[in-house]
Amino acid sequence: MSSKPEFGTFAYHQPNYEGFVKLGKQHDFIFQSLAHLGGAAHQMSWALNVLEYTDKVPQEIEAEIHNVMQSIQNLQESLRAVAKKE
Repeated sequence: MSSKPEFGTFAYHQPNYEGFVKLGKQHDFIFQSLAHLGGAAHQMSWALNVLEYTDKVPQEIEAEIHNVMQSIQNLQESLRAVAKKE
């Protein structure tokens, strides 16, 4: 296994960097971005799910969270299109 990246580099601080290394994707920055966006979408989904247990949050805020999730999906599709051009 490779040594740990140098402190202060993005690789050192990036979540799951070692996972990208194991997959051989440490230089595939579009792949990494897609993975992080997928994680963000997952977290946003949970944020929306837990709000089902309260009636204190206005529907407009829940709709805004849903819109952010849709924006993340749109960004992922745009990045996939860029990756296909490479």
